[in-house]
Amino acid sequence: MGQVVADLLSVPVAVLLTWYIRAIVMAPMLPRFDHPVAVYLPVIPWVALIWFACFQGADLYRPNRRANGITSLTRHIRAYLMLAVFLMAASYLVKMDYSRVILFLFIVVAWPIDSITRKAAAWITGRLVPVKEAPGVLVVGSGEYAEKVIASLMRMPEPRHVMAGVLVEDEKHVAPTVGGVPVRGTIRDLPRLVGSMKVDEVVFASSSLGRTGIMEAINSVQTDEVVFMVVTDLFQIASGAGSLEELTRMPVVEIGSARTGSYHRAAKRLLDVSLSAFFIVAMAPLMAVVWLLLLFQGKGDPVFKQKRIGRNGAPFTLYKFRTMKPQAGEYEIAPLDPGDSRITPMGRLLRRTSLDELPQLFNVLNGSMSLVGPRPEMDFIVQDYNAWQRRRLDVKPGITGLWQVMGRKDLPLHDNLEFDFYYIRNQSLMLDIAILIRTVYTVLVGRGAY
Repeated sequence: MGQVVADLLSVPVAVLLTWYIRAIVMAPMLPRFDHPVAVYLPVIPWVALIWFACFQGADLYRPNRRANGITSLTRHIRAYLMLAVFLMAASYLVKMDYSRVILFLFIVVAWPIDSITRKAAAWITGRLVPVKEAPGVLVVGSGEYAEKVIASLMRMPEPRHVMAGVLVEDEKHVAPTVGGVPVRGTIRDLPRLVGSMKVDEVVFASSSLGRTGIMEAINSVQTDEVVFMVVTDLFQIASGAGSLEELTRMPVVEIGSARTGSYHRAAKRLLDVSLSAFFIVAMAPLMAVVWLLLLFQGKGDPVFKQKRIGRNGAPFTLYKFRTMKPQAGEYEIAPLDPGDSRITPMGRLLRRTSLDELPQLFNVLNGSMSLVGPRPEMDFIVQDYNAWQRRRLDVKPGITGLWQVMGRKDLPLHDNLEFDFYYIRNQSLMLDIAILIRTVYTVLVGRGAY
């Protein structure tokens, strides 16, 4: 809350100070500047809105005791870069000739002002608000890996972590403690202990737990109030590389809570509707040409329709341009080789350029899909999902997603599912925008497109 208040104060102060520097201090050195301060006063609420969106996207409103100076600096750089880009875009869209010097000067002025106000807010909050209780931590694992993680947690600054206990991989572990912390049970006890004990964080530090085991364990916990961290490079920990005095020096991946508020859902839907409508209009001539060419080719309906499973298991009809011969079955295995004989010559071009997916823009516009999300899957595949795999159905499927930009068909199926699982638990508007930008590059190079 203190950070939000600090930003509320920083935005108007930065806007007014920026105008003063440009209009008064720098006036003798730059061309004539006729904008009175009244021109910039009405934009303060809009600048604040863009500011909050960028800072939220850079995780600057999420408390994180583990963030060191480098992590904080990286997040601020990302936030201010996004702020500059979105302010330039907004300035262009409103057709107002705002001073470009003002825009860039605002970014330079805003950073130190916000740093000061945030530090002041933290100082005041620290004296007015009681110190939060230290987080309770469960460590999953045994042996030297878990011991090193526990030692690292115990060396962190105040308020120190409260070690709620250790969960071992199976009953074969007989020692009553790991790293001096009592063993509370096995990984199967995770849902029960999270519900009965005060647990804020769960750290997976095991060399024997596979990816599926970890994700099944995460999915078994019903509350969204717990933060999960997975140690990703156990060799580095075991070899003693790094002092491990902070978790930020430990190679971990933090898995989000999967919580999204009404703001995120509304913003995501607005992005979907605006971009899909824009591209439908912009690409209408091209789609018409493709449709006519496929029609004259005489190899079935130009638009291929197929039942897929959407959010919450609801079926919908997915649209794509036809790329395979009519003799190919509707639910046959998708081509895994660009030379697949089932693909028509025209279809090969459409697949290579991803133009076959253009009709899915109508799926996005009607709300059955999103621009970014998990891959829309077929019913008979969904029926075989286990518990954690069904989490893919918690959000709308997307035209593109993490698995598409990270490897497309070059990745095995289980990796696709894990990318989707990560996206669902870490989704944000900025992540969607990053995936959309990366998709453009992936399509242009044609990686995994066949």
